[in-house]
Amino acid sequence: MNNNEKVELIIIFGECNRSSRQAARVYADRYPDRFHPHHNYVHRLLRGLNENCQFPNNQNRQRQPRPNNFDEDTELQVMAYIRAYPRSSIRHVSRQIGISIRAVHNILKKYKMHAYKPEFIQHLRIGDPERRLEFLAWFNVQFEIDNLFYNRILWSDESKFTNNGIMNKQNNRFWDDTNPHWSRETNFQTVWGINVWCGLIGGKLIGPYFYDGTLTGRRYLDFLANQLPLLLENVPLATRSNMYFQQDGAPAHNAIIVRQYLNEIFPNRWIGTYGVIPWPARSPDLTPLDFFYGGI
Repeated sequence: MNNNEKVELIIIFGECNRSSRQAARVYADRYPDRFHPHHNYVHRLLRGLNENCQFPNNQNRQRQPRPNNFDEDTELQVMAYIRAYPRSSIRHVSRQIGISIRAVHNILKKYKMHAYKPEFIQHLRIGDPERRLEFLAWFNVQFEIDNLFYNRILWSDESKFTNNGIMNKQNNRFWDDTNPHWSRETNFQTVWGINVWCGLIGGKLIGPYFYDGTLTGRRYLDFLANQLPLLLENVPLATRSNMYFQQDGAPAHNAIIVRQYLNEIFPNRWIGTYGVIPWPARSPDLTPLDFFYGGI
């Protein structure tokens, strides 16, 4: 940019109430055929005027060549630091060792180091591992008796879906030679949602069944007594007669009226927090429906 263009950019910056982002957008719209600098460029111009009474001259700035070769001691320092603190960022290692970020990156690349992302898992509380082991021990005993036993378990779960799904802006691109000012509608102020129940038995999906409002004990009991039998009509009678019913520890599932009903309909054959067969809390990896919901 020449000095006249820099002056015009600063004037626009004042017109936009000193908002550099808005100034950059206005400048790009007003002069579409010119070079469009980053919004931080305005602050660099102002800093140059305040400190040196002139615009910074980028043409006179000489970039220092970055060395491509590293001595063995530097490489050993970087690798030793990474081994001792494997969760450090490249920028942090650069400051600690006293070399450039690019140098750290090249050393790590030379030694085939990769930045792996963490996998989030459910936190377990005291007593949870024992309950998980007890459930798995019971499951293994039943499996030894009948290796198709798991096909008689009706796994169940609920989930809520909203109309305002999460969009990752980093994964969305719009390639063009000019800024199209691309936008996407969201519903931040008019969010609505719907609840859904699903079951899975013998590899067959049961449902889905949709319902509105909060799931209460009475509403869940009404579903078990009146809706679930209809959803199971296509399941063979022999399977229904020996079926195990599984549910997680949602508050509605633990209502006394629900537990009494399950004891009557599934005597010694229902799995839950207070069931005949205790369901271990915080165990989303033990029910296949959590993997089903995750794929929607």
